[in-house]
Amino acid sequence: MERKIRIFHPVFDIGFYLVVCATLVFAVIFSLVYPNVILEQGLSHRIFYLHVPVAWVALYGPILSFVFSLIFLFTRNLLWDRLAFTANQLSFLFAVGVLFSGPIWAYSAWGVPWDKTDARLQSFFILCISLVSYFIFRYLVPAKSKKAILSAYLSVLCAVSAVLTWGAIRWIENPGNHPGSVLGKGGMDSDMKQSMWLGVIAFHFLFLFLFLVSNRSEKIQDIRSKLKAELD
Repeated sequence: MERKIRIFHPVFDIGFYLVVCATLVFAVIFSLVYPNVILEQGLSHRIFYLHVPVAWVALYGPILSFVFSLIFLFTRNLLWDRLAFTANQLSFLFAVGVLFSGPIWAYSAWGVPWDKTDARLQSFFILCISLVSYFIFRYLVPAKSKKAILSAYLSVLCAVSAVLTWGAIRWIENPGNHPGSVLGKGGMDSDMKQSMWLGVIAFHFLFLFLFLVSNRSEKIQDIRSKLKAELD
């Protein structure tokens, strides 16, 4: 018996894809040509317009996963476990982007790619380890229900790490070189603000698009598993 399952809308997907591509390309080009260059750092400062938006998205992922995990624990609906897993996947993807872009900027600005005394860097590294632990323990448990419950509790650890990372330069006396919160810099020039917020919007669109695509991929895997179980 043939079964047809619709999991996406072509018009919506194509339209959203074009929006993501347009905003992302425009944001990158805009950040390369429009804002003034900081003399102390030179052209390497322009990586700021990539580094900060990507870092923000990387910190949002565990918070979303934590919310989805709480809903799962109350409802025991595996849909929410899948959404939590997707959020953490993307958080790790963007976190890797932060770990690559950060040392490039740091080496130019500080002379070293990684300042071991910086609270924000160390807390972000702990966040990455927490996410890796989440994936390792998740794949070690074969049973879906047990895997989802364990993942939900590990999501709490990842969310706590994300919050501590966000607060590392706000709540802690930071001896490192990492600059303060960009939101607290009222003296930031208008061209820099425009470039930064454009990048934030573009990478949030990218995160949402990848979230939809990744979630559908997980949904397809679940459907295939169910169909295989029925055939067996």
